[in-house]
Amino acid sequence: MKPSTLIRSLGAIILFTGCVEVTFSEPMPLNRRDKTHFPNSWLGEWTSALQGDDLEEHLTINSQYVSFGTETDALVLGTENVLRKFAGYHILSTRSEDSDRWNLLLAKRSKDVLHVYKFDGSDKEKAAIWEETLSTNEGVGFEAVKKKDGAQEKVSEYKLNPENNRIFRKLIQKGGLTHMGDYVR
Repeated sequence: MKPSTLIRSLGAIILFTGCVEVTFSEPMPLNRRDKTHFPNSWLGEWTSALQGDDLEEHLTINSQYVSFGTETDALVLGTENVLRKFAGYHILSTRSEDSDRWNLLLAKRSKDVLHVYKFDGSDKEKAAIWEETLSTNEGVGFEAVKKKDGAQEKVSEYKLNPENNRIFRKLIQKGGLTHMGDYVR
């Protein structure tokens, strides 16, 4: 992948993660095989059911990449973009451009509707769920990274580090995800 394509692709992911990034220490779920392609039933053109700020209008899923509008914005499966399946979701983990941490997008398909979810760092209620779920991990499971913005300190990133897939499942089941919207064929 060319560096310019990678930068554009990561820019597309930033649209999905909002102002406050939520990152994981490695691709999720832990210790699962990477999928080398998207499911055949997912391939094709998808259109956003409702126009909003969080979703691009069009989505194209090919065997080994997903595109948000143009092929130059494609996220190609490989070492920087990892696809895994867990708890009924396909999870696309994308390496953050400025660290060795990972951003996640989760999707579920039901017939001709593709439901897209994320860990939304701007939702304080979700952050409370993450902190409660991960606090049992001796304080290393949840970290709110703060940066100064003028005279105030604001959270710039939530670092989530589930120690196993049981805890990662709890993050999902306890309402830790935010539904971004739906795509239809």
